[in-house]
Amino acid sequence: MASVHKLLLAVLLGFLFTAIPGPAVIRFLKRMDFRQSERQEGPPSHQKKAGTPTVGGVFLLLGWLLASLIGVREGFSLVLPVLLVTVLCGLMGFLDDFIKISTGTSMGLLPYQKVLLQFVVSLLAAAWLYRSDAVGSAITLPFSGKSWDLDFFYIPFALFVLMGTMNGVNLTDGVDGLAAGTSLVVQLCFVILFALMPLTGGWTGQSANYGGMSVYAAAGAGALMGFLLFNAYPARIFMGDTGSLALGGAIAMEALVSKSPLLLPLMAIPFVLSVLSVMIQVGSYKFRKGKRVFKMAPLHHHFELLGVSEPKITALYMLLTGVCCALSIYIFTK
Repeated sequence: MASVHKLLLAVLLGFLFTAIPGPAVIRFLKRMDFRQSERQEGPPSHQKKAGTPTVGGVFLLLGWLLASLIGVREGFSLVLPVLLVTVLCGLMGFLDDFIKISTGTSMGLLPYQKVLLQFVVSLLAAAWLYRSDAVGSAITLPFSGKSWDLDFFYIPFALFVLMGTMNGVNLTDGVDGLAAGTSLVVQLCFVILFALMPLTGGWTGQSANYGGMSVYAAAGAGALMGFLLFNAYPARIFMGDTGSLALGGAIAMEALVSKSPLLLPLMAIPFVLSVLSVMIQVGSYKFRKGKRVFKMAPLHHHFELLGVSEPKITALYMLLTGVCCALSIYIFTK
């Protein structure tokens, strides 16, 4: 188990490695003309955000990476694959961001290209999880404490979790501080879950060292705190797909490594709401002859068009995430 001092050090390092270079990174991105292009079909109030520096996920990811490499002293064999998946997802997002910047539009990778890249990265991650002695093909059923061995079906299940979470975070990244703020709460939840595993026996029934994973999550929480200094309303920088896809990959891997993916829809409730609202909107438009359920999807844009301010949306989403994460921890310890 990671000590409280190690966890606090990881949070502090993640914060400093992101907060200190932040102003210089923003100036550099402005000089390189790495600026946001807003969708014309988006909320009218967002048009003023065009020109804000983007690809901020790069220094968020670097801060997280450095803090993890310095802070993790145990269980690194478990942390390393999670870290690699996070970086690969970030690189995939950077490619998408770079195409948008190069073309000066809000269109990056084509949908099939993005899905293909997500599939390849997720398949590699799922294969490692399936073959890993510390993870394997079993997941734990909430409340019962019993394991459910999915055997080979674990791979498509993990694929679904990874790709779904990536796209969920990506869709949630539409209001200043929203994706970063809710992801911060989720990371703090994972800090607690991984720290509790040695005390409760976890849900794994195995002796894997999860102290390193707790430190990794703490480093992510610190990096997100530092990033929010510049991403909170009014945002001076956006994370772009670089940040949102990296966060999605990290959160999915943390859930799978902890064998608690069935808790993820509860912990990551904002991302679920984003995906469901888009699916409902598209389905309604298609099958009800152009009728919409929401003023705009994802759901946070619906609230914006109802007149709710961006800071209030972010605050309410973070509070909801906090309540759901507290409930997840309760279920985890039962």
